[in-house]
Amino acid sequence: MPTNQTKKNVDRFNQDALANNGYLYTTNAPYSAIKSNDRISRAVIATIPAQTGCIIDLGCGDGVYTAEFAEAFPLAYIEANDPAQEAIEMATQRFPHITFRVANILDLATQPTTLFDVAVIRGVIHHLSDNTQQLAIQNARAIAKMLIVVEPNGNNPILKLIEKNSAYHIAHEEQSFTSETLMSWCVAAGWKDVSVNYIGFVPFFFPEGLARIIYFFQPVLERIPIINKYFSAQIVVVCRA
Repeated sequence: MPTNQTKKNVDRFNQDALANNGYLYTTNAPYSAIKSNDRISRAVIATIPAQTGCIIDLGCGDGVYTAEFAEAFPLAYIEANDPAQEAIEMATQRFPHITFRVANILDLATQPTTLFDVAVIRGVIHHLSDNTQQLAIQNARAIAKMLIVVEPNGNNPILKLIEKNSAYHIAHEEQSFTSETLMSWCVAAGWKDVSVNYIGFVPFFFPEGLARIIYFFQPVLERIPIINKYFSAQIVVVCRA
């Protein structure tokens, strides 16, 4: 069952969906969020095998990024769920060709019985309350052969500072985790062949001028291992059963 903290986050995202006709980082996104999300989407889609037959998006929000899977893999069956009912209703209206359901990643009983080729947990783990993050990863293990987890880079001291002082991050009770912690949860959940990648350097909510400069240098920065690990904006963990 969802904890009180998780329920509070769900209520917050329902409010966000109503206030913005979707989420702030999709329907009313600033430049920095647009560029950050574009980099995440490209990385996730590039990781999914071309012949994938079915994909599930766990914690899909308003469905904007789920719809990208349908576009990139037109022959695949796409399913998605999220505990925020308002967001799911909007997603269902906008993308009727995708199966959306109200469900919580922490409640295995609400998950489908289908074994999916790929499950994606994008930007969800850092919204979960303590001691439930690994449960989410375990539940994904029960319904998918491959898992892609995307999280803000908890190795980055600058993003840690933003996380502690940003009004948006505080209101949504966000926290971040190191790549080692995320990978250890995946291994403990029974996933095999766990690997990690570090992508992007533009934080979600960042002054546009600085974001443009960072984005210009991003391709070079991504190729520098130490800088990539400790100063990139996102961690991508890929797991296989």
